[in-house]
Amino acid sequence: MRTNELVDRTAAFCRKWDMLPPAGGTALCAVSGGRDSMTLLHILMRLADREGLRLVAAHFNHRLRPGADRDEGFVRDWCEKQGVAFLSGCGDVRAHMAGTGVEDAARRLRYAFLEDAADRLGASRIATAHHQDDNAETVLLHLLRGAGTCGLGGIPPVRGRIIRPLLEVSRAEIDAYAAENRIPYVEDETNGEAVYTRNRLRLEALPLLEKISPGCTARIAAAGVLLREEDAHLQAEAGAMLPAGDGREMILPVPVLNRQDGAMRRRLVRTMGQRLGVTLTRTQVDGVLALGSGGMASLPGGICAVRRAHQLVLRKTEALPPPLTLQPGEQVWGPWRITVTESPEPAAQGPDTLVLDAAAGPLAVGAWDGTGRLAVENGTRTLKRLFLDQGIPPERRGEHPVLYAAGKPAAALGAAVDWNLRPQAGRPCILVVFTPIPGEE
Repeated sequence: MRTNELVDRTAAFCRKWDMLPPAGGTALCAVSGGRDSMTLLHILMRLADREGLRLVAAHFNHRLRPGADRDEGFVRDWCEKQGVAFLSGCGDVRAHMAGTGVEDAARRLRYAFLEDAADRLGASRIATAHHQDDNAETVLLHLLRGAGTCGLGGIPPVRGRIIRPLLEVSRAEIDAYAAENRIPYVEDETNGEAVYTRNRLRLEALPLLEKISPGCTARIAAAGVLLREEDAHLQAEAGAMLPAGDGREMILPVPVLNRQDGAMRRRLVRTMGQRLGVTLTRTQVDGVLALGSGGMASLPGGICAVRRAHQLVLRKTEALPPPLTLQPGEQVWGPWRITVTESPEPAAQGPDTLVLDAAAGPLAVGAWDGTGRLAVENGTRTLKRLFLDQGIPPERRGEHPVLYAAGKPAAALGAAVDWNLRPQAGRPCILVVFTPIPGEE
């Protein structure tokens, strides 16, 4: 009875969230070999038979534990006996730990493997065995980290093609189902080690909370679901206030921003970042909101935030390559095709052409680093001031090429040429023409 009940509940949950592919489609099931994932695989085998789906079990070997190869062999052998298609992959987790921990590196490699496998198999869904207790742990973990409503919403049932069919099933129910159906599994010995924060929540905090308030694990997970729904509502409101962007720039009128309370202001800035492909921390969001008129801040993902009198702008700047020594002829540098030629007589400057005296010396092109001065008719001016005079906004200045002669700033595209290096009457000059490569700015 318990078997059919849990399969039917899982099927209903899958229908609610449109988790299963259409008949004849392929679903990938991530299987570590542990009790949770083996139970998920068993249930999905039942549903695949009902719905006419192709099911493939996928195992990623992290090679972090002595028993890792054992786990892979166990899953492979069981799938072979059950007639379930199986594939595996592996990765060097420790080689990908730069700037992060082992858990995060393992997670990134595992999901990259699953996404790649799904692409190769034409699978429209990737099922993972996250369950109700995992969701409660995630809510508590994010609470400890000071997360807002988005983080406190816990684990989403669906994210892209990642699905969590067991998200409303408790660990106790999974244990009972596995016992009733005699589902074999392997134990990850690290699950019993109170080393990682999540493990301590699972092994120490939640059992204590259950003693204090029986049933709290389910209620915490349910609270996460409510918070996720409320967060989605607020997110929709924020999205409606933002003009459509082009994927490179988001502009929010300051009057619209000022009419909102603090919570919605933070959400608007965070949403602007999301639309440009980055997730901003609370500190980064607050830093953007604290900008005064004319203020600028650098954000992750090559994004620049600028506060103007009437606009808040977040722009993804072009990541220009290292400086390049220029030679006569045509060269490619970043989004530009640069042509260097010599003329026997002075030529006119243009919006895409810099003209220097032939004696200017060896030339190189590089991105503006925020410093440098050029000689002008009555003294010198900083490149920052020259960009300002030409109406080039701060968030775009880093995308403007700067010419260097003998290692010193000689000219900036769209701004000026050093007065001492301008072409002289009757003398040859060097023409440097910048042509945008199609598809680039």
